[in-house]
Amino acid sequence: MNRKKERGPAESPEFEPAAANSNQPNLDDPRVVLTLLEADQVVAEKRQTRFGRRRLSPRVRVLLWGLRSYVVLMLVIVLIQVLRAMRALP
Repeated sequence: MNRKKERGPAESPEFEPAAANSNQPNLDDPRVVLTLLEADQVVAEKRQTRFGRRRLSPRVRVLLWGLRSYVVLMLVIVLIQVLRAMRALP
């Protein structure tokens, strides 16, 4: 029987260190850049990255406001039913 040895994630070529085959690191690869930074530099860079508010289409805005209104309406209905049930108790 001829079995091929299965490689683990560390031995797989796709998980090879990004700069292992070159003398000069490829700074276009984010994995290489992360390996070159100190831990506090990585944390500082991640804190600076902010994603602003996303622009939503008018249809999505109407849908979200409709869902908000539905939730408020259902809360009111549930509150009314709870109050009615409390009054009906002897």
